[in-house]
Amino acid sequence: MIRKLGSKEIAVALDGSDWPPILTIEEASDLLRLKRSTLYRHISEGRYASAVKRGKPVRFWRDRLIQEFMR
Repeated sequence: MIRKLGSKEIAVALDGSDWPPILTIEEASDLLRLKRSTLYRHISEGRYASAVKRGKPVRFWRDRLIQEFMR
């Protein structure tokens, strides 16, 4: 049985993190260890509600991205 990570577990994992709170597509793909093309495909499929598009660049809220990835 797979147990979901709680917000406290995620917070502990990110404590002292070198990752900024808002991530670019490159940073997000490095953090999740996915190819950029795979991450773009997941965005187009609606998997990441944390993706924010302002003009051309896509940005992510780090903590929300991790929670959505772990679902």
